[in-house]
Amino acid sequence: MVAADTAAMPGGAGRPQVSVGAAGQGGLPPLRDDVQLLPGPYAGGAPTWTLYDPVRGRFFRIGPEAFALLSRWHLGDADAVCRAVAAETPHAPGPEDVDGLLRFLIGNTLIRADSHDAAQRLLHQARASRPVWAWWLLRNYLFIRIPLIRPDRALDRVAPLAGPLYTRMALRLVVLAGLLGLFLAARQWQEFVHTFAHFFSWEGLVWFAVALFCVKILHELGHAVTAKRYGCRVPTMGLALLVLFPVLYTDTSETWRLTSRRQRLAVGAAGIATELAVAALATLAWSFLPDGPARSAAFFLATTSWVLSLLVNVNPFMRFDGYYLLSDWLAVENLQARAFALGRWRLRRLLFGLDEPPPERFPRRLAAILTVYAYATWVYRLLLFIAIALLVYYLFFKVLGIILFVVEIAWFIALPVARELGEWWRRRHLIRLTPNLLVTLAVLAGLVWLVATPWNTRIALPAVLRDSRHAVVHPAVPAEVAEVRVARGDTVAEGDVLAVLRVPELAYEIAREERRVAMVRQALRRHAAQREAAQDVGVLQEELGSALSALAGLVEQRDDLIVTAPIAGVVTDVPDGLRPGLWVGVEQRLASIVDPGAARLRAYVRGGDLARVDVGAPARFYPDDPLAPVIDAIVTAVETVNVAALDQPALASVHDGAIAVREDAAGQLVPEESVYRVALTPQAPVPVPEQIRRGTVYVEGEARSLLDRAWRAVAAVLIRESGF
Repeated sequence: MVAADTAAMPGGAGRPQVSVGAAGQGGLPPLRDDVQLLPGPYAGGAPTWTLYDPVRGRFFRIGPEAFALLSRWHLGDADAVCRAVAAETPHAPGPEDVDGLLRFLIGNTLIRADSHDAAQRLLHQARASRPVWAWWLLRNYLFIRIPLIRPDRALDRVAPLAGPLYTRMALRLVVLAGLLGLFLAARQWQEFVHTFAHFFSWEGLVWFAVALFCVKILHELGHAVTAKRYGCRVPTMGLALLVLFPVLYTDTSETWRLTSRRQRLAVGAAGIATELAVAALATLAWSFLPDGPARSAAFFLATTSWVLSLLVNVNPFMRFDGYYLLSDWLAVENLQARAFALGRWRLRRLLFGLDEPPPERFPRRLAAILTVYAYATWVYRLLLFIAIALLVYYLFFKVLGIILFVVEIAWFIALPVARELGEWWRRRHLIRLTPNLLVTLAVLAGLVWLVATPWNTRIALPAVLRDSRHAVVHPAVPAEVAEVRVARGDTVAEGDVLAVLRVPELAYEIAREERRVAMVRQALRRHAAQREAAQDVGVLQEELGSALSALAGLVEQRDDLIVTAPIAGVVTDVPDGLRPGLWVGVEQRLASIVDPGAARLRAYVRGGDLARVDVGAPARFYPDDPLAPVIDAIVTAVETVNVAALDQPALASVHDGAIAVREDAAGQLVPEESVYRVALTPQAPVPVPEQIRRGTVYVEGEARSLLDRAWRAVAAVLIRESGF
């Protein structure tokens, strides 16, 4: 849903609908004939009116005094209008009130251009307000609306047909369907939560996209049909680009005509209510659909769809459904603009003791709510715009990403802050040294000291405690186990036999090649005694060389079937099923051997902290197992080439480790950011653990401030991205 805020003005009494386009006389220019003055809702017990500009589709909320002036605007003279208002109403406006109202009307092009000067003024105003397209795009790319259809006539026919959906009976049926669906889903809870797995296929993704598109259409139709039922026109529906991401929208600006706050709340909540109803029906449908994409789509509608809708649409800090619901509930039009003005006024008063009147008078409770809302929105927008800036930086190609990042930070964060600082500077002669200001300055000084002082010397590195040398023994070729000579816990020397394998076909091939060698040698001896056969000797010698080479290769393969220990150590693992007669492949582990000497520590440091870790620096290893002892260590080596693939899977994020990785096509764990190996040696000998022990090493490194770290991070990005 998209609706336009209104402009609020103070004013007088009475609530009839009047025409404000009558011709003026004397000094006051006439209003446009098409401008309408409609009754508005009561605000704080006082009546209001809505000034409607049908050309631009804009609504302006005015109070009793402004209404009294406009309803007598046809008198044409400021003094005559003021005398009539004073005589016929409790209000006593002066010429300055008429002048302020006139400026408002001219500024919003509500005055009729009967004269050449008036027409030239409107033309100049239109040209001045027309921005350069590039500047407009930079200011508005965060949210761009593209109207696609004009649904008003179709809604005139559809709205009566949707009448049964707005009854208490329909509400009871939807609630009953939702409760029954939850009951049936709870009986198959494990199957219900595992339905998400169907999304990870092309067919599942297509159903996911179709379901998402359909539910968003229903969301917008919920707004449109509800608005039409209350007599509002729905001029357009279309596509909006939210940070260049497409979403649907419905223009329900005409709900500002409604005088009932309950009706406006109903229109604002209709989209969310529609999605919740779809979720209830989808939950019930899931229990009866067969396994497959359709059931996955029902699961999405029953869970993810409405949760995402609530997170986005109920959020009151951006101008979506939640914002307009909060605005109508508080009965405060232009909620953000008025709350921000009040928040800035209170901030200046709190910090500097400025004795300025508030921008508006609100009841104390409402003023407190608006102030909290303003500050919460500022914090939310600060985090959101930084996140959006980073998002557009990574989503788009390098040049455009940098431009959008700078625009996002400059326009939405730096510029508002600069404007407020400019207001403080203009009021510098009014600023007093208040206790609040002293406390604020002290807090700011403390924060500056905190970020500028090098106080953190400890560097946390993900690490593992393991043996210094180890070996995993595999067969060289697929073979049959003939003999296993070691067991777990045995101590072996380098070259000791661990197992003997056999390949029956290999023995046959060796015997065949030996017979071939013998036959060729016998032929050579026979041909050497016959002079006439001497020319065949060269051919036989070549054949003998070939046979000997083949035999040597086969003998080497036979020797490889005798599996020996590549290092001296302790056998830590022999598969339980390894026995004579079992066939094993080249990937089958036959045994694992570790060096029984002292254990070693292997850690990894991020690129930003690499320069802070020096060889010889003291460190301390804290294992994840709270029962394992803490180990004091020394840094013995720091590699200067980043790790291409992580060789310690226990530290990978896919195994709940601290190093973020992704798996490439070859199955290797590739770190998402540059990390470097760090070798550490315990200060006292530590026995080799039976299993790799994961933990964190804290190294005493060079002290750096948070400001220095931030600058280095920014400088690294600038240097990296400077190579276009």
